[in-house]
Amino acid sequence: MTEATQKNSLEDIKTALERDMESLYRRAAGVVEGYYRFKDEMNRRMDWSEKSSLKPRVRQRGLSIAAEWCEVRWYGSKANGKRRVFTTYIAKPKSAHGYTLSKLLEYAQDWEIRAALAALGTPLGGYNVLIAGQARSRELTLVF
Repeated sequence: MTEATQKNSLEDIKTALERDMESLYRRAAGVVEGYYRFKDEMNRRMDWSEKSSLKPRVRQRGLSIAAEWCEVRWYGSKANGKRRVFTTYIAKPKSAHGYTLSKLLEYAQDWEIRAALAALGTPLGGYNVLIAGQARSRELTLVF
């Protein structure tokens, strides 16, 4: 293989990788947008204390894609025009490239947990909801 052929081959590989990464990023961004639509619809039905404080985000830098979760908290009076939002990054475990379910459950509302499990094909029945509620009220970790 000549040097020119090898260079063209490497450029073709790089172009294919960039195209595939862009496609993967668009899919991830679509998942995040779907979550936001679901969360906004649910938050409109909830009391302030039951609203979701989870915020996913996805970023692309070159051939790298990062999917992260943040916690959102609001402070101050909306009526007085002093409402401020604080966003805190939820750290991934040091030895992992992703989040554990138990870590995200620390921040999730009960309705988010049920929706996530239903999306995974593991809906919670009434009895399981009672058990989960008891575990959560006692600050215990529930393993399914």
